[in-house]
Amino acid sequence: MDETPMRFEMPSSRTLEFSGSRTVPVKSCGAEKRSFTVIAADGKKLPPKVTFKGVRTPRDLVVPDSVRVSVHKKGWMDEAGVKEWIRTCMPRNPTGERSLLVWDSFRAHLTGSVKEVLQRRSIDVAVIPGGLTPVHQPLDKCLNKPFNENMRRKYLSWIVTGPFEFTPAGKKKAPSRNLVLRWIKQSCKEILEETVRSFLTCGISNALDGTEDDAIYEEEQDNDAEEDEMDEEFDTESEDEP
Repeated sequence: MDETPMRFEMPSSRTLEFSGSRTVPVKSCGAEKRSFTVIAADGKKLPPKVTFKGVRTPRDLVVPDSVRVSVHKKGWMDEAGVKEWIRTCMPRNPTGERSLLVWDSFRAHLTGSVKEVLQRRSIDVAVIPGGLTPVHQPLDKCLNKPFNENMRRKYLSWIVTGPFEFTPAGKKKAPSRNLVLRWIKQSCKEILEETVRSFLTCGISNALDGTEDDAIYEEEQDNDAEEDEMDEEFDTESEDEP
């Protein structure tokens, strides 16, 4: 399980302009700093939970069936939000067998009340030490990047084609919460099954009999293969000549 901050606007980091130009215009609604939090987890592709900034849930909010939504005065995840995520997003095990929840050492994950809730649900916890999340946190390593790329593509398509809403002064509004929720649902759905299986490269949920240990090294082998292909692409006969 992991939390990732998101923005209502995700402008591209690249643009096209003549060399030497002093200013480069970028389409935007001026809401680049408006943020919310998306909470996702491994397992059976649990529903993402979105935390918007606010005191109460807007009446006109349309929440997709596969997404969970809450509000926080700063749009952050806190102790209450973690307990709500456990209650609304983590399925109960009908067999009564214990489950394993792997997450980082974020302070709200480690409070006494959260531990009590997990204990009542027969959920064991493994805390990833600080500095090792890029290696052992599946969402950091495997999922956040394709999810963010999916979200950015949807934003860039919208900022070009609309439809848009405008303020009384004629200023273009940022994408609505309802639109962002639809993007989140679609972006999660577009995560390939191969990406979910790549969680095995973190070495956490692999089979205990060692049959899946090779998956830990697959990513390194893939990276080496890509580097070899790039070397071959730029290799020329003239470089081999004395």
